[in-house]
Amino acid sequence: MGQTVKRTTTVTVDLGELKAPWQAWCELQGVTPSHALRNALRQAMHRKGIQAPAPRLRVTPKQERATARMEVHLTPSELAALKKMAGHEGYVPTKWLVAMVRTKLTGQPQVGQPELETLARSNQQLLALGRNLNQIAKVLNTSPQNRTAFRVEVITELSCVIQAHTKKVSDVLRGTVERWHIQ
Repeated sequence: MGQTVKRTTTVTVDLGELKAPWQAWCELQGVTPSHALRNALRQAMHRKGIQAPAPRLRVTPKQERATARMEVHLTPSELAALKKMAGHEGYVPTKWLVAMVRTKLTGQPQVGQPELETLARSNQQLLALGRNLNQIAKVLNTSPQNRTAFRVEVITELSCVIQAHTKKVSDVLRGTVERWHIQ
């Protein structure tokens, strides 16, 4: 039987008589006990001058229509820079701001048109590699005498191509998250 991997980020605490009031307080606040405890720890650490990582919201699978509006006041030069940067990344300024906010809140990548095009090319390349591997497997399964026709170097080369390709896709996804970090 496979072993269960223990989560290294979990802490178990016996709250004793505090459990019921803690759960009631969390319910009134509209947060989970885990979320409330993380926030309390963050605040305590902040008071002691310890920098804690920013909280991340969980991404829910439920689709929600964007209807809430917010007004943002920028200087003319900020707006010009925003329009230029958003256009360069394949966005209109409003969508660029929404993507930035969503990435910061969730930690999940928000892809623009350039990334979508790169990922589409990625899928095409992976499908081509898959077809090549299927052809190799078919020959190996139907004609065992032809096993020598496929050199180890060819399969190793395919493996290298797949690894390089996977790195490229990972870089694109990481870039969509990291582009929103101010440096």
